[in-house]
Amino acid sequence: MDAAEPFEVWTDHENLKYFREPHKLNGRQARWYLKLQDYDFILKHILGKTNTKADILSRKEQVDTKEDKKDIQLLKDKIWTRKTTAQVTMLGKKTIAEENDIVKKIQKNGTREKEIIQALERKDRLAWEESGLTYMEGRVYVPNNKELREKILKGHHDPAEIGHPGQHRMLELLKRTYWWPGIKEDVKKYIQGCFKYQQNKVQHQRKTGELYPLEIPEGPWQDISIDMIGPLPKSNGIDAIVVIMDPFTKMIRLKATMINISSEGITKIYRDEIWKIYRVPKTILSDREPQFASKFMEDFTKVLGTKRKLSMVYHPQTDGQTERINQEIGTFL
Repeated sequence: MDAAEPFEVWTDHENLKYFREPHKLNGRQARWYLKLQDYDFILKHILGKTNTKADILSRKEQVDTKEDKKDIQLLKDKIWTRKTTAQVTMLGKKTIAEENDIVKKIQKNGTREKEIIQALERKDRLAWEESGLTYMEGRVYVPNNKELREKILKGHHDPAEIGHPGQHRMLELLKRTYWWPGIKEDVKKYIQGCFKYQQNKVQHQRKTGELYPLEIPEGPWQDISIDMIGPLPKSNGIDAIVVIMDPFTKMIRLKATMINISSEGITKIYRDEIWKIYRVPKTILSDREPQFASKFMEDFTKVLGTKRKLSMVYHPQTDGQTERINQEIGTFL
């Protein structure tokens, strides 16, 4: 021991007596053991009620808080006071001047559209005239003047303080003051033509995957597509039709079958209707019906060296030619 004077450590923590006996120490305990070797002390356990001096130093002072937090104003009026700078004042004057200019142009333009004329004639308090302006549902009607409407749209979208809002936000800003027939469609077209909006718009949807067009077949019956029509009214146990088409020659082969035909049944149709007459195809295009997308069909085509092409779910456009043939067959049926 390197300590010059031995000393005693009194504690009411009885668990420390555990380390007075031999134990297998972990890494952290071993480091503390080496640290304590620098001191010559004796560890003694005493009752907690007798360890009052250590308690006084270790425990927090309890402060009486019964009278605290009374009559305190959390949000003072000063917080809500907004200072108006010279720049904001000039901006407000500019906006008011522009609005006054638009109002004067509306007053000079006396044209009225059919919807406004009919609303005024009905006198149902939805439309009225006042001070040279026509109001519709409490908003100023803007006559059918392209230049005038374009200026209003620009003023509610382009300024920096407005921030090029989206369609719904811009429409809400416009409808606070103005109204005209087709205002929603005009807002939509204006935003679609705004370069800054389209450039900085945040996309919240995931990017769609790339589309890969089908390869152009090089010869007859090298690539085929297959689909099923059904269920149809039963006739001698038959309630479906298998349609096999060659995209190169546009030839089709039809085979009456059952709607619950298995993958093995489809392979027999391939054998009797296609391979026996033409050849084993390089690719087979189909949707994700269980007969075409089964594990059996996957292994079977792999053995033949034929590549399967399964269309996307709910995307019949992948095999558009076969779907068009199905429509024609449905017409004849």
